[in-house]
Amino acid sequence: MQYIDGSSPAPAKEIDGGPDGKQKVPNPGYTIWLAYDQQVFSYLVASLSRDVLKQVASCVTATDLWKPLEELFASQTQARAVNTRIALANTKKGATSVDEYVGKMRALGDEMAAAGKPIDDEELVSYICTGLDIEFNPVVSAILARVEPISVTELYSQLLAFEQRMELLHGSTSPSANAATRGRGGYNRGRGNGSGGRGNNNRGHGNGSGG
Repeated sequence: MQYIDGSSPAPAKEIDGGPDGKQKVPNPGYTIWLAYDQQVFSYLVASLSRDVLKQVASCVTATDLWKPLEELFASQTQARAVNTRIALANTKKGATSVDEYVGKMRALGDEMAAAGKPIDDEELVSYICTGLDIEFNPVVSAILARVEPISVTELYSQLLAFEQRMELLHGSTSPSANAATRGRGGYNRGRGNGSGGRGNNNRGHGNGSGG
């Protein structure tokens, strides 16, 4: 790190030497420093993409390389954090399941942490509740009425249970509708049979006339 943060600056390339001590000779300390510095420099360069290398092509020491990299990635990280926060505020559950929706919101929360701007459970819970549909208002109201904050995991469990309950309620109406349809169908079939019976009677009259 001392070669990266500049706390170990480069010594002079030459020092006084020679028989009379007045001649300039190569500094052995600089040679050693340069060898270590270039090892760190090579390690940094090897970890960069081609696009980033274009931005730091003129750098020759580890310190010179680190400064623009720090500025470059700091601005990218800030932009990433801002964009992720916007995504958190605008993501809606819509037609997705609770599992998919909460999973997506958790992934966005992880991106915030990776960008150096972690958010706590309370903030993530508020984002999740904001994106819920109106049918989840009973759950949201219950959460707002709580004295103690709720964790994302507990919120996920309640939303999942509510979603399953709603599916059961919606599913219970279908058999009733089917039963009503079957009842109407049975009534029509009964009328059809009755018509058939009248047809048989008519055929009976016909036979009587023939006799």
